[in-house]
Amino acid sequence: MKKFLTLMLLVFVSLTSVATAQKPVKIARIPIIIQKNVLDYETSAVLEMKMARAVKIPMNQNLQVAEFLPPKDSQKVLGNIWYAMYNQNKKAQITEAVKQFARETRADLVICPILRHYSQRLSPVSFSFETHLSSAVSAELIIYDRRTDNLIDKRVARRFNDNFNRYGTASYLAGECFDQLIQDTDLRQIIRSIRK
Repeated sequence: MKKFLTLMLLVFVSLTSVATAQKPVKIARIPIIIQKNVLDYETSAVLEMKMARAVKIPMNQNLQVAEFLPPKDSQKVLGNIWYAMYNQNKKAQITEAVKQFARETRADLVICPILRHYSQRLSPVSFSFETHLSSAVSAELIIYDRRTDNLIDKRVARRFNDNFNRYGTASYLAGECFDQLIQDTDLRQIIRSIRK
């Protein structure tokens, strides 16, 4: 048993030294950009947690394979870049701002989630005790890898228009949208590949 534990310790130490020998990948995870919408705190927290879990690298504190740029600082820098770009050209694309952000901050990987539309309306049904729910959500996820100049830009939307159901609320649909975007962009696989 002692030999096995010693061997495991040696393997762990060698893996740690190999991981630290490489330069850590700089990752910028921008907090969710909410476009022209009002979002309640609980929904916002759930969506942010969903994105944070998708980019979490187990044992990163020990292995140091990635360096995460501060999200709030990243949001501010990207906001300034986008503001300047959009003022010069109203047809500018947010993807170009993400690329410029990566160049300016020297971020190797930029993850930029956007909540494009978020609405919900409840209305009573005449002569009935039921409530009608109409909700719509659309979201976008941009992932840019500066090392390979690879840009992934996916959008998804969900709608609900029927009697009230908790699975039709805008909050629930937003969660579904971000789950779908994380899956469609292979975000977890991109993050896992950093450890290799």
